[in-house]
Amino acid sequence: MPEPVRTTAREDRVLSGPAVKFSIADETLRLRQEPEWISGARNSVTVVKTANLSIVLTAVKKDASICGHEVSGPITLQVISGAVKFGVAGEPLTLKAGDVIALDKAIPHDIQAVEDSELLLTIVKEIK
Repeated sequence: MPEPVRTTAREDRVLSGPAVKFSIADETLRLRQEPEWISGARNSVTVVKTANLSIVLTAVKKDASICGHEVSGPITLQVISGAVKFGVAGEPLTLKAGDVIALDKAIPHDIQAVEDSELLLTIVKEIK
């Protein structure tokens, strides 16, 4: 199934500043109401984006995969709800709601949703 392309802009939101507050529940509800979720396999929103940090909330449908993914900085991935198989270094790990995994920079990994799931990805960029 091809990934849908976002056709409408999201409302203005504050992504950076001295303090950024967001509600995971509210953002998840929005993700699941958008056409990208309804007609596709996943939907994501960046909730924080600064020069050194990005936080992305992703909703993934059961059996959807994110394959061969690699991020330039260290990351954490927290499973907010559901469960995923997380493949790293040839080892599949099952992560369920409440689990967190941390990876060093540039570590290839795959994600497959075992059930409908929400994930919170934190990416730390190099501080120059």
